Amino acid sequence: MGQNKNSRPTNVGPFREVVLLTDTAIYTWSKNTVIHQDAKRLYFHYDRPDPVAEIRLYPANVGQLEQLTFLKSMDFTVLDSLAFNGEYFGAKIRFADLAQSQLLALRFQVLQTDPTTGELRDQIQEIYLFPYHQTRARLITNDNEIYIGEEAVFDLQVNHPFNIRADNIWTEGQAIDYKISQREGQVRIHLLPNQLGSHPVQVRLKTRQPMLDTHLQASYQLPPIDYFFTVKPGRLAFLKFDRLDIILDEAQGPGLEVEMANHRNLLIHKTYRIEDQEAPGSGFVGEIFTRTKLNNGRVLCTVRLYALHRKSDGYLYIKDGDQAVFVTNVDVIPRTSIARVSLSRDGSEWSDNLSVLPGDSLDLRIEGKSLDKSDFYIDGLRKLVADSIIRNDDLRLYHLVIPLNLSKRRLALFNQKVNTGFALTVREYQRPRALDFVKINYGLGDLSITKLKNLVFYDKVINDISFTFDQDAIDEPNKFYGKQYLEVEIRITATNGQLLELRKIENLCVCPGEKSVRSAFYDRKDCTTSTVQLNSFIGRKTRDLDDWTRIELIVRHRTDRYGGAGESQRIELVLQKHTTFDIDVSFPGGLIVKKVGVDGFGGLGGISLAMIAQFRFYQPGKVAALRPYRIGAGFLALNAFNFASNDVNRDLGVVVLGTIYPIRRDRKLTFPLFAGFGYLIRETRWFFVIGPGVSIQL
Repeated sequence: MGQNKNSRPTNVGPFREVVLLTDTAIYTWSKNTVIHQDAKRLYFHYDRPDPVAEIRLYPANVGQLEQLTFLKSMDFTVLDSLAFNGEYFGAKIRFADLAQSQLLALRFQVLQTDPTTGELRDQIQEIYLFPYHQTRARLITNDNEIYIGEEAVFDLQVNHPFNIRADNIWTEGQAIDYKISQREGQVRIHLLPNQLGSHPVQVRLKTRQPMLDTHLQASYQLPPIDYFFTVKPGRLAFLKFDRLDIILDEAQGPGLEVEMANHRNLLIHKTYRIEDQEAPGSGFVGEIFTRTKLNNGRVLCTVRLYALHRKSDGYLYIKDGDQAVFVTNVDVIPRTSIARVSLSRDGSEWSDNLSVLPGDSLDLRIEGKSLDKSDFYIDGLRKLVADSIIRNDDLRLYHLVIPLNLSKRRLALFNQKVNTGFALTVREYQRPRALDFVKINYGLGDLSITKLKNLVFYDKVINDISFTFDQDAIDEPNKFYGKQYLEVEIRITATNGQLLELRKIENLCVCPGEKSVRSAFYDRKDCTTSTVQLNSFIGRKTRDLDDWTRIELIVRHRTDRYGGAGESQRIELVLQKHTTFDIDVSFPGGLIVKKVGVDGFGGLGGISLAMIAQFRFYQPGKVAALRPYRIGAGFLALNAFNFASNDVNRDLGVVVLGTIYPIRRDRKLTFPLFAGFGYLIRETRWFFVIGPGVSIQL
């Protein structure tokens, strides 16, 4: 990890600068960043694990940033809300525990205007942080004498004890073995000598959070602590067992065979008491019977134990009567058992639900007895990563990642190759995806339903409406949705609103395609693979529907499969007509007739009779809405209702007429305007005509 000089200065999303102020220093994105785990991070120094800091965010363009909101996190608490002072947004936060936080980040919800399109964009902006502090540790003691068989404990002086990884695990094979423990904020070193003489001990401590050197390089290793100790013989002879721990129920009844170090004062065929204190009348732990000497310098014994014991609680004394003659130490523990296994995702509450999903990153908690002697693993997964901080007899914490291409449905939990009876159940994702994978074809080819307008006009015969599904568009490379359970509601209505058909297509199931990493593991028994034809489900076929019929289709997820969640898309198809043709009978009155070749205009005529074959025109974008004009041809009987025998204006004409009608539909009696030309049959003369009329709608 190092400082990325080439990337400075640069904007952080919508911010031109980010500033973090502590009580001792100021850190800026343009000057104080490092690259850690392939991400640029703002580093800052801290002395206590829960410091208060001020965050200042300088917008790159104030005019485009509409809204900025802090997103909640378990790593810190916002003490006051974000406020803008005309130059920057500022807020105070208190970190929860920087010693425990991993991959610390500030997250904001940003609402800003796109400078190109002018549209509002909603995004999540993350600012990664890198907290560090310089941890120092040393051992100061004037007592450098320790004894064989006795565990010596010394306090380490550490300026930040919460940052030390105390794994509580003994080293092995050294002249002086050691382990590091921590209790109530005090770090301790435990020494267990194995060889007489003066021996060095080099203690290497690791930190939980990294430190930065002068070159901005991260380090989790403290400088070694070197110290010399003089190992002397034990004040009581220490007899070591050939095992570090004994399970209590194995050492009861007939007893358990063990090998113990020999000593010149140890008698054969003798029973010794084992007690937890040197003084007479101490707590009885068990008894040991010496059977025979072995040629490897050890003694074969039978041990019977009746009480639990931990080496950390002190030594065990081998007594002849009430007199302590030897000392030993061994863990007497109950058999490893598991009481509860639980999971947590992303720091959420622990749950006994052991269902996992491919790609899950989880914490696994195992509770029980004698878990410090366990060796857990899960069949089908790589080795579990144990939490070295939380590690004791009753609790184990592990981190595990479920592979994306895992084929097993049940992941058994084993302890040292023995099935514990607990198992993780692998289930597939089942969450609703946007309906862009659903295609509809009503005559224009397959179209995504999410790209269609809610109201679609179509001016041709719809032979059928079909639904197909793009299975490869469901699962994404790093995001899975699983099987999609759908239903389609069909409602067909006439122009007057009369309901012609109401149907529902249920139990549609669309499985992700072969491009999905999980494709081979989905149960495809109920998957819909064929095209869904609408005419197969409705009584009145689409090809038989009248003009301006509405076909309303609602495609949605079955919410009972997704806990009430789901997407829905509504499409309304209208069978559009551009024109219509009919024969209209009307009664023009007061027509002005201009005869070709005759000077002047004739007088206003009386009531005439017109029978016209007309074309009517519909307004685009509206349903069955006529334009106010019509064009047609037919017959016009001038003064048809004037029966005077000497009326010279009565005649029959063949005409081409344009008519302007009122567009209100609720009128039965209307007064259209007529204009056109024609040929008078009696006078054999061309003429032009214009005037009002009367139309009655029955």
